[in-house]
Amino acid sequence: MSCLEYCDYELEQKMEFEMKMREGTTRLLAACKHQTQSLQAAKSLLTSNERMTAYIAELHRKSREPPQIGWNGGKARVSLSDLRLPLMWRDTDHFKNKGDYRRFAVFCLAKIGTQLYDTSLMFPVDRSMTDVTFNDVLLFENVGPDFKLDLEVYAHVLRDDFSIASTPRKIKNTLHSSISRTVGKKLAATLRDELNSGKIGPSFELMASAKLTLEEVDDRVHTHDMKIECTQENRNNQLPLFGHFCCRLAAQPQCTSSPVYSGYVRPRDESSSSWANLQAFELSIWSTEEEAKSQPPQKTFRVDRNTVIRALKINNEIEISNESEKRTVSFIFSVENGEEKGNWLKYLVQHTKEHYKWKKAAENVMEVQLLETNRHSFVKPERQGSLYDETPLFESFDKSSHDKNRPTVMDMFSNGGQVSTTSLSSCSSTGSMSHNLRSNSSSSSSSTVSSSGTQRRSHWPFSRKT
Repeated sequence: MSCLEYCDYELEQKMEFEMKMREGTTRLLAACKHQTQSLQAAKSLLTSNERMTAYIAELHRKSREPPQIGWNGGKARVSLSDLRLPLMWRDTDHFKNKGDYRRFAVFCLAKIGTQLYDTSLMFPVDRSMTDVTFNDVLLFENVGPDFKLDLEVYAHVLRDDFSIASTPRKIKNTLHSSISRTVGKKLAATLRDELNSGKIGPSFELMASAKLTLEEVDDRVHTHDMKIECTQENRNNQLPLFGHFCCRLAAQPQCTSSPVYSGYVRPRDESSSSWANLQAFELSIWSTEEEAKSQPPQKTFRVDRNTVIRALKINNEIEISNESEKRTVSFIFSVENGEEKGNWLKYLVQHTKEHYKWKKAAENVMEVQLLETNRHSFVKPERQGSLYDETPLFESFDKSSHDKNRPTVMDMFSNGGQVSTTSLSSCSSTGSMSHNLRSNSSSSSSSTVSSSGTQRRSHWPFSRKT
């Protein structure tokens, strides 16, 4: 069986597995009586459908297109973690706990090619929460440098509470108990049609999406833009997203964690052979192979995009050259035969190309966390620090004033809506209070207080990538 046939067979096996999962999940969804079970089953069904779509699209692509000659170098592990979705509630909704009655169940899907993973399900998400934070670590294996990670946010409006959100259902129940038997039968038939058409259980809708590539890879958490999928039909069911999200996207090329090539070489001007190992964009030299297992290398030579690799004509020699402080540093070594020389040249040249392809992921070795998921996040977490609590009421203030501590929103509400005259005199408002709250929230700002009492502002929640 060829490699291509094996890949097709593997995809078909995955499709068969997902079909069985869909059948079982559909039966479970029809039998669910509790909200937690229904939401989790609906989420699993949607995830299986998305995986099936990805597998079918991959099979069609392979059948239509010839095998592509693309990147044949090393792959990498890519992880998505520290995923956080800021929410944008009105000040009256969040602080006074009135106004917006909606409650949501939220989860995310992340996909690279045919690898698709889902986060834990978070609910209920309501106006008391300013962020939806996922503790999952999603790990993708064997990813090329041209990868595109598709992130999708799905949400479902909970309608089982005694609020305005459940009004349509209560109206139906009231009508069914008060109208005539004929009209009641018609209404029951309509409900049966909805069930028979496949609309069983909760229905998750796509709220927002984003695309991440190698350009967004970094060892720290960063803020990225998100496309809001909002239409007039689902405006009432729309999750109040901020338009941005935070995450840590890390990539670790395989060549940084495992040897690319190794063997005995003889450096020029030396009579004995040494053990050489090519890994993590360096050629490391030891006296023997045993020393390489327990001791640091005696010499190291950089092998990156700027390295020049040359095959010399005499004695099966290879030269590695790097520019260092306006001078050329070279290392020349020989191998036993022409075959070994060809192998070293092949992997050395490929190593320089990998450094160029992987860009930042090759320059700094990033930690890729192990695969973790928190599949039972059904209880709303306790509210911790919020950007709303630290948002200053006034964007600008008189720099000549001695009182640099501007009143925050929580100060305002904790004092019953009263702010000291000193605090107000040091602040100059350029707009209404609600406008300042909104502008400060949208600019994602937070406050920290130094030991000297001077308030410093840092861009919330993380610096944007430049």
